Amino acid sequence: MTNYQVKFFKTLLSSDGHPFKVLQRAIAVDGATTEDAAVKLAQSRFAELQHIPDWKLHADAIEAENADQQPKDPLAG
Repeated sequence: MTNYQVKFFKTLLSSDGHPFKVLQRAIAVDGATTEDAAVKLAQSRFAELQHIPDWKLHADAIEAENADQQPKDPLAG
């Protein structure tokens, strides 16, 4: 089982018309069997936390990272 960090982004346009991604929420999923399973669980949690029926109402992109392979922050104490 693997731990994942799933991030939800919304793409917006800057004042000069260039798109940029804005992080809406990051959700930790512990003990997922696959990345797909982690993403599906995170999608459900995101919708529930935002009080919406579908995560796509507040985000339009998802990135999943294996949290077990991320370098530890030396400043995190």
